[in-house]
Amino acid sequence: MARRGTISVHLEGRGAVTLREADYVTSGGEGSIYRTGKTIVKLYTDAAKMARDGMPEKVKALAGLKHAGIVAPQGLVLDDSRNPVGFYMPFADGEPMSRVFVSDYRVRTGFADGDAVALTQSMYEIVEYAHSQKAVLVDANQLNWLVGFRKGAAATASVIDVDSWAIGRWGASVIMPSIRDWHASLFDAQTDWFAWGIVAFQVFTGIHPYKGRIEGYKPADLVQRMKDNASVFDKRAKMPLSVRDFACIPGPLLDWFQTTFQLGKRGTPPAPTAKGKPAKAAQIMRAVTTATGGALMFEKVFARGGWHVTRVWANGAARLTSGEVVDLSTGGAIAHQVPADAEVIKVPEGWVISLPTQNEILFAHIPFEMVGGAGGRRSADQPVPLRRVFRAGETLFGVTDRELIELELNDVGGRPRMIMDRRWNMLVGATTWLDDVAVTDALGNTFVVLPHAGGISQIRVPELDGGTIVSGKASGRFAAFSVISGQGNFYRIELTFDRTFTTYQAWTGPADSAELNMAILPRGVAATITTDFELTIFVPTMGVVNKVRDTGVSTAMKLAAWGERIVYLIDGAVWQMRMAP
Repeated sequence: MARRGTISVHLEGRGAVTLREADYVTSGGEGSIYRTGKTIVKLYTDAAKMARDGMPEKVKALAGLKHAGIVAPQGLVLDDSRNPVGFYMPFADGEPMSRVFVSDYRVRTGFADGDAVALTQSMYEIVEYAHSQKAVLVDANQLNWLVGFRKGAAATASVIDVDSWAIGRWGASVIMPSIRDWHASLFDAQTDWFAWGIVAFQVFTGIHPYKGRIEGYKPADLVQRMKDNASVFDKRAKMPLSVRDFACIPGPLLDWFQTTFQLGKRGTPPAPTAKGKPAKAAQIMRAVTTATGGALMFEKVFARGGWHVTRVWANGAARLTSGEVVDLSTGGAIAHQVPADAEVIKVPEGWVISLPTQNEILFAHIPFEMVGGAGGRRSADQPVPLRRVFRAGETLFGVTDRELIELELNDVGGRPRMIMDRRWNMLVGATTWLDDVAVTDALGNTFVVLPHAGGISQIRVPELDGGTIVSGKASGRFAAFSVISGQGNFYRIELTFDRTFTTYQAWTGPADSAELNMAILPRGVAATITTDFELTIFVPTMGVVNKVRDTGVSTAMKLAAWGERIVYLIDGAVWQMRMAP
């Protein structure tokens, strides 16, 4: 648990620093993380750990690791009595590696198979360098890797939690079960490569190599399957249609994955950039269904030759890979050259689009009468410098270092401006921003941040404590999250709130992957696809659940809401789904 209030510390070689609650980022099993400027400070919960484990000497040894992708300690953190209580390291900008596993993230950002090669190659070079320095990563799980990606530049990796590495006389014994080589008795370079392979395989395919269905194993039998070498390459294994084709994996690496995960052989993998065809093409066995067609009707509502739709907003706006944003109701262009991380809302005067750039966030106002016309975009002044924009429904919020600010368009006198309305204090650095919902780690306690008509509610949700949120969606009084446990297992949590947003009912269930394939309609109806050939339609506030089986349904369909319609993306087009008469 992180300490409350301000903390005065001394950074060795830097000087005195005051850490405030607003600088807090997260807590783990060993300590708490704070960010001050471009520096990350880790304070151990157990003050005696430093002396007991010889951490001052270990920090000095790790400081000798000089690689741009290794977020290594730079020096000790001392308390007022000059006793070591932690260490500091450079801030690494990036997103959790597990985000890249999710197809929705890849579609929205334009992350492609070539980027997966670049990213895993970057990871490969980091592991290779660490081994050259006689260091063993041991627990380099997906939560300890960060991805840096911007379209047009090569994807890069960074590795954190370096203080847990084995180096010199310091060993390591803690490892996430989902990346552990259960056939090895010691942690060494080969167990590192096995762990690297587990994470890299998920980057390429979206699924853990020991997931999917094999008759005789339950979903929770991950460790047993790893011990039995019962991987996705097993002839009995059946994969969801959402799993990316194994052909996206470079041939030599695909061979290594098969011999490692299925045959139990060990060895250094080929670099992801190594060229060549696989010795034997791996095939994905798809699940077989007894469902029949005809329960649902599928209608294509929008397609643009040569360009794929990457995102659909509930207001009917859709973004294409070209950067064009269109109105699905007319097919006409709203704006051009819109970045993938933009947000689009509909206001009485037209459309408002947030436009993040490398240095600032801009806003554009497109009045309805100017939609599709040249020069129709008008820049709207922003109120204060913002770190990011958070959208919930048809409301935009600006995020500063310490606040969440509701923004409104003011277009009086022909000069559009984004003006500030209500404001809320927040631990911004400890908040994960999702679709229509956010989650804050408030000094070790998890809160769901849910905007609604009455403002914003911050609800304490202990069920989310200790997990890492990968994705989340919300609408009205319902929110759903895809989470990774400390054991490396994926699961889903759904929350249904009362009318005052003070109490809730929670449902928790296992998941094969980090995907959260769900659409939530404004009237409270939700739809999800977790199994091929089955659509689940439910009303959370009433407890009504209806499962519709149809051979036309697959986990490859990416659900979205357009007003009160359930739509989905597949092969770059937007389709509508509805019950057959």
